[in-house]
Amino acid sequence: MKPLNLFKTLLRNQPKTSTTGFTIIELIFVVLIIGILSTIALPGWNAFINRQRTRTVNNGVLQALRAAQSDAKSTKVKKRLQFRYNDEKDPDTNKPYNDPPRFVIYDPPGDDEDPPSETYPKNDADGSDGFLWNSLRANGEIKPGMVKLSVKECETKDDDGNCKAYKDDEDGVIQFDNLGAVEVDDQELPQELPFAVSVSTAKEDAFKRCVIIETILGSMRIEEGEFNSSKGEGCP
Repeated sequence: MKPLNLFKTLLRNQPKTSTTGFTIIELIFVVLIIGILSTIALPGWNAFINRQRTRTVNNGVLQALRAAQSDAKSTKVKKRLQFRYNDEKDPDTNKPYNDPPRFVIYDPPGDDEDPPSETYPKNDADGSDGFLWNSLRANGEIKPGMVKLSVKECETKDDDGNCKAYKDDEDGVIQFDNLGAVEVDDQELPQELPFAVSVSTAKEDAFKRCVIIETILGSMRIEEGEFNSSKGEGCP
């Protein structure tokens, strides 16, 4: 037999490969397995995303605090850092000014200017009057309703000077002197330490992260979780 004829004969004798595909039952089974796995993985994925968002905004808070302190040192001029997170809305767009939260760094006002308050600087400050609000939206990654921010200062200390309870900071403002130290005895803006800026998810406090300024020299540390007064750890 010629080689070519032998080759054709061998090809004819090879078993044919099945091309029937999956049955309906097999497809349903695969879909069910995918659905079950997705249901199991979804809560863990959501928790991971929430943690990342909280860390991102908290890093922005830390950078803002360090920038204000550094500006005060380099310019030898007092600097104030103010966080704003109220629900005031832009009357033209009806969108919240401060969601995501915002901050501004500015020189303290003179004697003839209004003291810092909930409306100083104004929410619509766009830089034209010397004030420019910066959003903690992380280049658009953080959308309205994703995170919330709170600013607190120590209310009660034990005999060793450790903070046992916090209260809301009235203005959300901290002031650094011309050496970068925290001004605690300013008549207009008395400041209790520690000073804490906390970030958490907007719908639930499942994950919380904060920056705490602990000393007059402006030393900062990062904490996570709810505040534990007995250990002095966590975020208020």
